[in-house]
Amino acid sequence: MSLADYPLTVKGRLRGFVVKKESVIEVVRQRIKQFSTGEIFGYEAFGELALTRRKALTQALSQLVKREELKRAYTANFYRPDWNKYGAVPIFDAERINSLGNVYVTGLDAHNALGISTQIPMIVTIAHPTKHYRRRLGRLRIRYVRSTLKEIPDGADCALLMILDSIKDIKHIQDASPDDAVRRLLWIIKRFEKHRVEKLVEYALHYPPRVRAVLGAMLEHARYKRLRSVLKATLNPQTEYHVGLKDSLPNLKKWKLLGPGRTYKAWKRRWEKRRNEAQTFEP
Repeated sequence: MSLADYPLTVKGRLRGFVVKKESVIEVVRQRIKQFSTGEIFGYEAFGELALTRRKALTQALSQLVKREELKRAYTANFYRPDWNKYGAVPIFDAERINSLGNVYVTGLDAHNALGISTQIPMIVTIAHPTKHYRRRLGRLRIRYVRSTLKEIPDGADCALLMILDSIKDIKHIQDASPDDAVRRLLWIIKRFEKHRVEKLVEYALHYPPRVRAVLGAMLEHARYKRLRSVLKATLNPQTEYHVGLKDSLPNLKKWKLLGPGRTYKAWKRRWEKRRNEAQTFEP
């Protein structure tokens, strides 16, 4: 029976004897042995003990940090370090981010990971369904932005979501033109297995029409005819998309993807067309 299983009185003593700090440390030490090295955990990992003996648990964890049996990953979160001849092996920033739950890296970090841009940001941008603020994870500075998906499923393929976010931001990627971004993403998609491309299309159905149009043109060029048709059916055939593409794909006009400098011309053409149609109905 563990320490957390004993009933507590109002004064915080176990019935029959006083709880000693060392006994709490032993219970915590036995629990953390169940975690693999480098795995991040918080107070909730200690179950009932975190609710009934929070202060004692905090003191025990602090003692283990001082004894270097634990390391702090960030506020109120710890990990059991691995050791080599140089000392404790630090954990990667990716481990800290993965401990945040169903989130994924987006923005400039995603562009860098996908090979679209060489820029390295000072603040890591994280996509989350509801959060929208900044925080710190140790030395990491985190900025939350709301993800396009209203709910990120467990085990989501984050690389696919990073691709779709990059398409959504295609006109604003640093160190790369829209055409450069499309060529790079097309190179990546062509090397996916079919089931991953199908999952990519499934995620894309939750994204804006311009993202579906660009992805549809890319899949048509990559000879995914059925998946291209799925995306085509979700688009308004009269809508034009000003995404800044010029020559990266041969079917841009078919998907109504307009290049740079054509925004005003397209608007003027539509306005003149509507004016002429209105004049034909005048008495």
